[in-house]
Amino acid sequence: MDILDYAMRMELDGKMYYETSASKMPTQELRQILLTLAEEEVKHYHFFKRLKESGSVAAREVIDAAPPSALAVKNVFQQMIGNGHSTLYGEDVLSVWRKALEVEEKAEKLYRDEANKESDATRRELLQQVADEEKNHVYLIENMLAFMADPGGFIDSLNYQHFQSWEGH
Repeated sequence: MDILDYAMRMELDGKMYYETSASKMPTQELRQILLTLAEEEVKHYHFFKRLKESGSVAAREVIDAAPPSALAVKNVFQQMIGNGHSTLYGEDVLSVWRKALEVEEKAEKLYRDEANKESDATRRELLQQVADEEKNHVYLIENMLAFMADPGGFIDSLNYQHFQSWEGH
């Protein structure tokens, strides 16, 4: 299977996972974060589709057209903290987020590996850009897991201080 076909399939699978998982979340904020991640997967799908069918210029238009939704997710996450959601979450919720972390780590690694193999500088840069967005997802999900494991401890931690200053990079 062509790497771009594989990437498109992987992004659609991620979208389906996030949409299905969102319905299992106990709070609107958790649902919204997963749905926002699903939107990111759709954007990445269209990026890879354009890269395959029309080339780098068209693919760049997709990736540059919509800013990463990571900042919106950050706002929802901070809203959740601000609203005092200090509930400890059950294993069913945590397992969804652990699986999401695996999905995002796998995607980031794949896109970085493919970028390193790429001889065309523009395609390499575009693949790195998508890998960077996946890394932002990893960072967000790691922080969500830390928050869900110990809401009060997370808010007092340096991780939260770093997360507050995070700008999606």
